[in-house]
Amino acid sequence: MNNHIRTSVFVFFLLLMPVQVFAGHMKIMTENYPPYSYQVDDHAEGFVVDIVRLLMGQVGEHSSEIVFYPWPRAYQKLRDGSSDVLFPMARTPEREKFFKFVGPVFSNEVHFYRKKGSSINIDSFEDAKKVGKISVTRDDLYHQFLKEKGFTNLDVSSCQRSDFRKLLKGYVDLVPMGDRIIREFLKEVPDIDESMFEKVGPCVMKAEGYIAFAAHIPDGVVLKWQKALDGIKKGGAYQLIIDSYFEPCKEK
Repeated sequence: MNNHIRTSVFVFFLLLMPVQVFAGHMKIMTENYPPYSYQVDDHAEGFVVDIVRLLMGQVGEHSSEIVFYPWPRAYQKLRDGSSDVLFPMARTPEREKFFKFVGPVFSNEVHFYRKKGSSINIDSFEDAKKVGKISVTRDDLYHQFLKEKGFTNLDVSSCQRSDFRKLLKGYVDLVPMGDRIIREFLKEVPDIDESMFEKVGPCVMKAEGYIAFAAHIPDGVVLKWQKALDGIKKGGAYQLIIDSYFEPCKEK
């Protein structure tokens, strides 16, 4: 679906839904992570961006700007309380200590990817621990998950674009990525496309994405967002947004 139709869908459902009043102006962050969130002419787009904007209208958070940061910086700003919201973020026991969550806003299976034609092969999760290097983005879900699982062969990058560039140049052997987003993600990376890589081995993990709130945000505010999300799921607006980015009826 083109951007004009997506915008029209979003405005239509926003006008239909009642607005709750919240007198805060929160600092809302995301990263460049197509198709979840990305910039077009300095304007935030993406299917999680559309969902967040719809929720902002529901809770009365009309004036907040969605600001883009590299993931490590955004994560730190949320953790130290200098910002209020970051999306999308996977929910883990470690992150539960620092953040509050609304969601899930999507689900996805994650696999390792190798450079096409590579001799690297893995038949099990443990096999991946034996390859030379796996590129991951600092403090993202894959980095934290693999580190917790005892991986000592992680090569840490500042962003996932760097992960795939290192994989293409042969500096690393594998990169983890969600199956349903890799194509759209790589469309935004110059001189790289999906045909240059191939999935290898079993599913690494099943990930769900959430909207994360800093610890200082009141529980009542977080609850309003969760109720708003539950409402758009029941009312059909959520699925319509999902179907505008992906093939209908494939959301797990």
